[in-house]
Amino acid sequence: MQNAKVKFIGRTTDFSGKTLWEILGNLKDNGVGRLVQRHMFNRYPEPSYYRIIKVDALPLPSADDDKDFKRRHYYYYDKSLRKCRVWVEKVFRGRHYPDLIEIEAVSYKPDYRLIPRSEEAKLKAAVAATPPRQSIAPAAVPFPPLLRTIILDEMKQKGIELKSEPLLSLTEVLKQGRENIAKIEGDLSQSDDSSAKNLSS
Repeated sequence: MQNAKVKFIGRTTDFSGKTLWEILGNLKDNGVGRLVQRHMFNRYPEPSYYRIIKVDALPLPSADDDKDFKRRHYYYYDKSLRKCRVWVEKVFRGRHYPDLIEIEAVSYKPDYRLIPRSEEAKLKAAVAATPPRQSIAPAAVPFPPLLRTIILDEMKQKGIELKSEPLLSLTEVLKQGRENIAKIEGDLSQSDDSSAKNLSS
């Protein structure tokens, strides 16, 4: 008898592990003080982890609160995928975040792993030995082709003479966002000059 051919249908996923509540709900004090990792962190060479500070369990949604409960909530089909609200100290790619991070929206994803206590010291040592990452970006870049064409057409219609190639400034763009560590070339040289003056004084 030949083996039946199995065809999987649906969205693929890279998740590997348990939900955050599956892990923390089975630990003493809801795992406060323990370290957890997301499987997605393994794509980076630098170590990353969360240190649990506070945990709030969230109730399951009720069908009385939502007429389309069965259609809208995956909780109805799998009770293990419940969410929780967790405050953590985040270390991402070797960088400590200064403020606590709140995790709730992605807490149901089965992508978390508890770090055994025997591995915690090794992981923290790896973070301490990781040099800070640095990304240097130019102060300005050329506009995308279509946007450049639109800008040139508008300048031509207004009778504005083009003296140089229009450029898109990245100064304000790169200053936005908690995850952004990129520095502008000009800002970098200025910071180097100021640090050199401080050292000489």
